[in-house]
Amino acid sequence: METAESEKFVALYNQFDNYMRNQLGVGRFVNHSSLLREMSLKNKLVYDFLTDLRMFAEVRNMLIHNPYKKNADPLFYPHAYVTQKYEEIINLILHPPKALSIAIPGSKIYTATPETLIQKIMRTMVEKNYTHVPIIEDGKMTGIFSENILLSYLVTNQEGIILKDATVKDFFDFIHLEKHMNEYFEFVSRNAFLTEVDSIFSIGVKNGKRVAVVYITEHGKSTEKILGMITPWDLTARA
Repeated sequence: METAESEKFVALYNQFDNYMRNQLGVGRFVNHSSLLREMSLKNKLVYDFLTDLRMFAEVRNMLIHNPYKKNADPLFYPHAYVTQKYEEIINLILHPPKALSIAIPGSKIYTATPETLIQKIMRTMVEKNYTHVPIIEDGKMTGIFSENILLSYLVTNQEGIILKDATVKDFFDFIHLEKHMNEYFEFVSRNAFLTEVDSIFSIGVKNGKRVAVVYITEHGKSTEKILGMITPWDLTARA
């Protein structure tokens, strides 16, 4: 049983080693440490688990390059927990989750139309704790309503009043994606990995604006139907 654990650990190392060589297009002349370093620059998951992967490589080296092999083989037995952890990390890297796997499905996203009353949107946002409401017209997103929009409107509107019968149409000068004062939005395709979304949010502020939501569409275009959305809070809840 313990010998099998050692063999499994070495097999996992070999599997991941071969994967990295294929990804980087290099032969056996490149050592494992160099592979890890290069992969960490290209793959965020490898970067995130770099310390663990280096430690696992050291464990493997101690198992393989055993100076006491004649009398003590293997030199030691990796704990089952460590082997399991190694396997989980490798599986995560080889089969990374798609962004859609944690996204709020398009069918559950609250949307509005140009004719929707602003007061109705605001009331729903407060009740449901929504921060951004896509505006849909003829099946396409034409803008996004958010708290940011309200601030922009009140700053530019001299009366500072939102009429009871005001609709989204009255805010058209503010809801377009590029018109948001302190925020911007990104779009990724349905095949995008979660690491791509994570990287987008990790940028923080760009041109004085922060990314508020990442929307998922078929090919990552804003003119396509929304398949899902991810906010920074969705990533935090998953961590």
